Amino acid sequence: MTSTPPELDAILAEISKALDAKLYYLAIAVALSVPDICACLECDPEKPIWATKDKYVGWCERNIAGRFKNLDGEDLYRIRGGVLHQGHFEHPKSKFDRIMFLGPDSRFKAHDVVVHVAEGVILGGVDAKELRLSGDLLQLDVLRFCESIMDAARKWVVSKESDPYVQKNLPNLVRYRPNGLPPFSVGVPTIA
Repeated sequence: MTSTPPELDAILAEISKALDAKLYYLAIAVALSVPDICACLECDPEKPIWATKDKYVGWCERNIAGRFKNLDGEDLYRIRGGVLHQGHFEHPKSKFDRIMFLGPDSRFKAHDVVVHVAEGVILGGVDAKELRLSGDLLQLDVLRFCESIMDAARKWVVSKESDPYVQKNLPNLVRYRPNGLPPFSVGVPTIA
């Protein structure tokens, strides 16, 4: 295997499609779930498989380390928890006061940059603190962020082509199956 297997590629392609459609929250949420998915693919399929913080952080440290200057596996796990469970990027243990993603149409360009905004700074006539824009703000480019995670997953899965657990778990990944999932839904488009 020299390319991403179709089972994982289907998930990564949906992230790309979400980015193309400007569905950025969706793209970020699914990208942040990729380390969970990959970490669980490495588990023995004969035993119960559960995503855990340790698996997530470990996978990120092995596969994403060095792709971001200001984010490590713990940070990604905290962002993931906020996005998937609470609908925001904040976490009480975050080292950032605010995390924001910049879209490709933004005239302001920045990626993986921490900006410090002092309390008392007035932005558009309003105190930065009132706007929740004071303190350390991490700015991420949404495209570069998602592409970094997708690229890490592609490289990881290619490196796991002879891993028996990964190979046995891959066919079970959820994906769109336009011809169904025989024998349950033959000829009926199915997500399974």
